[in-house]
Amino acid sequence: MDTYEDLARQYCEMQFLRARRKRSFAEPVSNAGETAVLFYLFHEGDRVLVGEVSRELALTVARVTNILNSLEKHGYIVRERDREDKRKVYISLTEEGNAYIRRRQEEGVEQYRRLFERLGEVDSREYLRIQKRIQEIAAQMSRKAEEAEER
Repeated sequence: MDTYEDLARQYCEMQFLRARRKRSFAEPVSNAGETAVLFYLFHEGDRVLVGEVSRELALTVARVTNILNSLEKHGYIVRERDREDKRKVYISLTEEGNAYIRRRQEEGVEQYRRLFERLGEVDSREYLRIQKRIQEIAAQMSRKAEEAEER
């Protein structure tokens, strides 16, 4: 694999995880909102509860429902009710949804590959090292703040 592509993949994964932790996926119902839900499903794998999507992306259930309706119309997701508890609804990516989000991910990887290529390998690696360190520190600080609130 190309060194810059590897760096770009690492960066894209970091950006997804950082955004997820910060709950910064809360954008209006739009193509961007749909993409955020698709990326979440893609990274979670298998199937997830609608409520998990709402909680993890800091979106209201109504907003998630609107996004899911659109994604279902496009054939990107399917919904399935739990057989034992009809109140629970699971969603999962279809093959078409999986292919779509993989294409979007590859577009992002290519964009960052070109950026890292221009930046150079040494600076790109240093940038990623610093970004990872910042995320580690931010996660530690967040945990400490949560612990303080619980007391």
